[in-house]
Amino acid sequence: MKRISPRYQRFAAGGSLLAVALAFIGLHVFEPHDGKTLGLSRSGDTAKPEPGKRREDNARAAGPSRALARAFALEKGSDRDALVRELLSGWAVRDAEAALEWVSSLEDPAARRSARSTVCLAVAERDPRRAVGLALAHDADQDGGGPLLECLTMQWCEKEPATAIEWAREQPQGEWRDRLVARISAVLSKSDPAAAGQLVSGLEPGELQDEAVMAVLHQWALKDPAAALEWAEAFSESALRDRALVEIANLRKLTAAAEGSE
Repeated sequence: MKRISPRYQRFAAGGSLLAVALAFIGLHVFEPHDGKTLGLSRSGDTAKPEPGKRREDNARAAGPSRALARAFALEKGSDRDALVRELLSGWAVRDAEAALEWVSSLEDPAARRSARSTVCLAVAERDPRRAVGLALAHDADQDGGGPLLECLTMQWCEKEPATAIEWAREQPQGEWRDRLVARISAVLSKSDPAAAGQLVSGLEPGELQDEAVMAVLHQWALKDPAAALEWAEAFSESALRDRALVEIANLRKLTAAAEGSE
């Protein structure tokens, strides 16, 4: 029986309670998961396309797993990487579970993480909440998938802020939950900086909280400088308060300069 990570159990169990940039996850160059280079059959076409193009066409025409193996047999480079992303994304739309099961067979950890990211991000375009559940079900939280989960949670917050916030708050206390809340607050600050400010105030004091506070403050100052200033002046930690006041002052100067140039 496949082991279900504790976080996925919490995610699934929380469904009833829930009524239910970036680029920072790049695709690594993969090797075929079975370690073999597959021979490619030739068609009987009289017009012979250039070899690289013919092999790409053959890869696309095969079933998903065979197509990916054939794609991996192409020469390394951006064209192969793009084809792998295309195949994984297409498979994710048709059958994300099957795609992730195949991804789990990849032995190279970096390749596995990148492939999982491609699949989950494709799912997230339509249903980020489901993408989070799939990532957890396939051990992203225990296989270096923290950045992926943070990205997916941010996408979830853009579509369903209330449920994303509730889920993040249900996670065990610690850096994991604080990172999720910080990412969510960055998204929320664009539409409701006051609510985002309340979120970051509950984070553990330290560098992560400071950066989350500054991200929220920036958005708040753009929307309502007076309210942002009032919030900043109430900070108990002097270094953070001074930094926040400087940020607000700089934004005011930039705004005044922009208005003067009009």
